[in-house]
Amino acid sequence: MPMETKKRAEVAILISDKIDFKTKTIKRDKQGHYIMIKGSIQQEYITLLNIYVPNAETSRYIKQILELKREIDSNTVTAGDFNTPLSASYRSLMEKISQS
Repeated sequence: MPMETKKRAEVAILISDKIDFKTKTIKRDKQGHYIMIKGSIQQEYITLLNIYVPNAETSRYIKQILELKREIDSNTVTAGDFNTPLSASYRSLMEKISQS
């Protein structure tokens, strides 16, 4: 019986070795949907957050990400793939396009 391979997506943050980034903490979830790195560049505190939300069950993952909001401040850089339209009208438009 052939083994099934499950697709898995994970996130990463790449920091150039030419930047003097000092890592303080790294936080990630077990499924690999986000990684948060806190540290400093030239004595300035910064948080880097990269997020991946899968196409299925987006609301569940968005809720999990929203739990991080207490750790997000004005020195947080957030990037990622949220896989969700921002408005209901956009979702409706995309459904009409995909049905044609």
